[in-house]
Amino acid sequence: MKEETQTMNTTPNDGNVADIRRALLERKVRQRVAERAERERIVQVPRTGKMAIADQQRFLWFLHQMVGGAPVYNVPFAMRLRGPLDIERLSEAFRGIVTRHESLRTRFGDEHGVPFQAVDPPPETWDLPVTDGTEESIQDWIDQHVREEFDLRNGPPYRFGLLRLGPEDHVLSIVWHHIVIDGWSSRQFADELATRYSDPDAQFEPITLHPADYAAWQRLWLLSEEPEKQVEYWRSTLDGMEPLEIRGDRPRPSAPTGAGHIHQERLPDDLARDIRDMAKAEGVSLLALTMAGYQVVMNRYTGQTDIALGSVLSGRTRSETEPMMGFFANTVVVRGDVDGNPVFRDLVQATNNNIIEAMAHQDVPFGRLVEALSPERVPGRNPVVAHLFTLLPEQMIARWRLSGVDVEMLTPQPETTRFDITFQINDLPDGGLGVWIEYTSELFDHSTIKRLVEHFKTVMADALSRPDARMDALDIMPDNEYVRVLTEWNPQPGQTDGRLLHELFTAHVAKAPDAVAMRFAGQDLTYAQLDERSSRLAHALVDDFKVVPGRVVGVLVERGFNLPAAELGVLKAGGAWLPLDPQYPPDRLAYQLSDADVAAVVTTSDLADRLPAEVPRMLLDSDVLDGREVSPPSVAVNQEDAAYVIYTSGSTGTPKGVIVPHRAVVNFCTTFQQMFSVTPDDRILQFSNPAFDVSVSDVFSTLTAGGTIVGAPRAELLEPEKLQALLAKERVTMVDIPPAVLGLLDPSTLDDLRVCFIGMEPFGPDLVNKWSKPGREFHNGYGPTEVTVTCVDYLCPAEPLDGPPPIGRAMANQRAYVLDSALRPVPVGVPGELFMAGAGLAIGYLGRPDQTAEKFLPDPFATNPGERMYATGDLVRWNADGNLEFLGRVDRQVKLRGLRVELGEIEHAIESFAGVRQSVVTVRDQGTPSAWLAAYVVGEFDQDALREHLTERLPLHMVPTDYVALEQLPLTSTGKIDHAKLPNPRPEGEVQQVELTTETQRRVAEIWQGLLSLDPGTIGAQDNFFLLGGNSLQVTQLVSRVRDAFQVTLDPRRLFSYPTLSQYAGQIDEAQRALLGDDEVSKLEAEIADLSEEELDRLLNEKS
Repeated sequence: MKEETQTMNTTPNDGNVADIRRALLERKVRQRVAERAERERIVQVPRTGKMAIADQQRFLWFLHQMVGGAPVYNVPFAMRLRGPLDIERLSEAFRGIVTRHESLRTRFGDEHGVPFQAVDPPPETWDLPVTDGTEESIQDWIDQHVREEFDLRNGPPYRFGLLRLGPEDHVLSIVWHHIVIDGWSSRQFADELATRYSDPDAQFEPITLHPADYAAWQRLWLLSEEPEKQVEYWRSTLDGMEPLEIRGDRPRPSAPTGAGHIHQERLPDDLARDIRDMAKAEGVSLLALTMAGYQVVMNRYTGQTDIALGSVLSGRTRSETEPMMGFFANTVVVRGDVDGNPVFRDLVQATNNNIIEAMAHQDVPFGRLVEALSPERVPGRNPVVAHLFTLLPEQMIARWRLSGVDVEMLTPQPETTRFDITFQINDLPDGGLGVWIEYTSELFDHSTIKRLVEHFKTVMADALSRPDARMDALDIMPDNEYVRVLTEWNPQPGQTDGRLLHELFTAHVAKAPDAVAMRFAGQDLTYAQLDERSSRLAHALVDDFKVVPGRVVGVLVERGFNLPAAELGVLKAGGAWLPLDPQYPPDRLAYQLSDADVAAVVTTSDLADRLPAEVPRMLLDSDVLDGREVSPPSVAVNQEDAAYVIYTSGSTGTPKGVIVPHRAVVNFCTTFQQMFSVTPDDRILQFSNPAFDVSVSDVFSTLTAGGTIVGAPRAELLEPEKLQALLAKERVTMVDIPPAVLGLLDPSTLDDLRVCFIGMEPFGPDLVNKWSKPGREFHNGYGPTEVTVTCVDYLCPAEPLDGPPPIGRAMANQRAYVLDSALRPVPVGVPGELFMAGAGLAIGYLGRPDQTAEKFLPDPFATNPGERMYATGDLVRWNADGNLEFLGRVDRQVKLRGLRVELGEIEHAIESFAGVRQSVVTVRDQGTPSAWLAAYVVGEFDQDALREHLTERLPLHMVPTDYVALEQLPLTSTGKIDHAKLPNPRPEGEVQQVELTTETQRRVAEIWQGLLSLDPGTIGAQDNFFLLGGNSLQVTQLVSRVRDAFQVTLDPRRLFSYPTLSQYAGQIDEAQRALLGDDEVSKLEAEIADLSEEELDRLLNEKS
């Protein structure tokens, strides 16, 4: 102090003025810092009855209410104890811990929606509950402990128990509620339990500060400027973030139970060693390196380049919190950007930097961040991020040990989960690395999670061996899975028939010339007659119109005998037929004829005026065929020549002609006959529009097998009653019709029908279950025109289905690939685009080499050079059985308020409702914040009941807002749904506000207005809480205000099932009546019944 005084008294003349000022400034800075530190120090607060809780706990309390007390947030440990166990000493050790740590003596509650905590006094005595059991009862006993709900209002937040199997054999179960414990605390608990058990007289440093003190300090900190700075950082960092969308094995339920499972395994030791070595060499954390590998996996799973993962940090950024046992852990978001296909080493460094940034902004509680960001909420899914990737450091892994007792850790299955997937790397004490995954079993199968780990290990191993490889070059599938999806689940190459399509027909003419080839409107046409007529037609085309191989000939005829005769005649002339729909507008016909440069059109005089005047035509109802030869002309045609051209809708709006060669259609017909054992006894319906490629199946799969085509005029086929009668009368054995039509028919009168071959559009399990029976096969077929009618098939099992059937596997001599955007095979269960290769491929698009090159690509997996594959544009995935599941069009997956929606999934859910036969869902006002879903439904249904049915099966954002009842869905001429003709669900352009009609509705509207900051009079009876701007965090506030206003407590989940005001008000009315009981309500009803009209008016006008 003397030296300091001397320094301060030094005069300016000494030349030390600058040093003096600097020293004085340093002193003042130290004093100011000390003063601020004293102000910011966590201090003890009075233990009043009800104290504030920390923000992390507030968010968890809200979630606890949302799940109705379900054990989603239970944290369990279980262990087998073998050896002499002193139960009394163990009990005392537990009592000592509970006495020392206030958090374990804390109860929670709320008043007017504001949560609080109350600390109970230490227990004077406490005995560990002991239950006698057997080896067989262990798992049930653990499960019971783990799954039991905590009553946080009235009981302790922990549950300890002992199962006694023998004198020296026990199982110990320890379960906490997450609101008072985290990973750091569990390690503290385990260490303190071990010390107290081994030495009951052990002394511990007194704990002067507890979580209640931290909560009081945090409340003041949250009023400072720092939290808002951190929120702004996160708002900027997460702006425009795309939620990670991993498609589950099942759709997300709208009312999730939180059901979950745990999978854990140890990584191979050599892989763990390599991970540690690279992390050290790169100067990054284990978390950063492993998270980079996981980002690669997620990119391959989802196709997304914006990979946002949650990660859990200790949250103990202040030293005072270190000895506290409580819930401090905080979730942060690590947003990875893999756009540009980075080198893995660079991705690791970027991930490390992102984690460091997140750690620097970890103080703002995750729940507060959620409130600030107000993301779209989905029941059962954590907001902002639904997927965690985290690392449990060695120093935070609880080491359970008791002196003199052998401890074997068990893995309790908590049956609940808080995130879709929590992928945790455990830094094991022996230098190894473990993987611990908690996942929602409502979305994922255990086999899926095991594959996820295999893919992670494969990526990490490849990345570590070549860290300078680009991300898309890294292997994700182990070799055995790669072989499975490319080879084992595709048919082996088989024998192909080298004949031409019409030669397969003429072979049956020789065998049975008098057999009936076609029956139409009660008339028969034999094979010999059809052969003769088609040969005459072929000569006319060659002689009069100079048709040669490669020339296209239009066929414009109504259904009947002329159709197969014309198509066969074109083939015999060496040409390719172009089917034309008589229903098409003249402009569309003219376009196709001009684009195909047809040599002629085979038609009839009643249709000829639909053709442009300059187009040559052959009129079948004239004498043009008279005198022609009855044997076919001699024409040199090979299997690669075109058999037909069919026009399909183009993505640009311009139809394009698909050229299908003999090779492809012959392979289809022979495969069809083998699959379905088609014989001359079969009678096959010709349903499809001739301009649609399924008609090729109807006609030629029958004629090349010697069977009989059964046909009828178009009008008769499109009327369900007449079609039903036709099928029964003609004893049809096989049909290939759209599901929309089949759903209108009754299978009970169609005993001869042995094969239903359905495809064209997705359908639900009800259709299969309705039509399947012993002796009848129900096939789900799939195939674009470019791969010749059908290329993938699935035989539905005889037992009832509980979900949409898959589309199956590739048919004979064809191959199915499921690829990502970089044309890499995707793993089992991962969505990708379906590519088809093999004998069924078309030649390409007529006159469009650029589009042909775009869709028909070189096949990189073929054994023969020069083979091609076709990009279907359909989204599929392999299931675990090796069957393809159809997920929709790549371009039909839409986004609704930032969330991905697969419209087909909603349609399946609607069609699972009793009474519904068909449905289609569309997005209205797509791309706008007010976008909404409209459902068009055919069948008998109650709209409210259907909506409730859907809320039990779909996330809220996937439940349609409007429902339109239709007699039948509008169909195109090819039997597909005509979206353009679906009526406007809101003819006025908007939903009219519905008047509030009850006192309960009016009071609920006032509560909503206050909660959502809406103007009075702006809410109607049919308004939806969530569409008005409400979010899940406001639900508990709503429940609290309803409790204050109506004296009833509704389950928070009730609002998700009844989101409109009238529905929710009705739930309040029901709850009030239930509270009074039936007898008292009956008395009130009797009193009201006795009142006069004047008394009723007076009472209604009184203020309630």
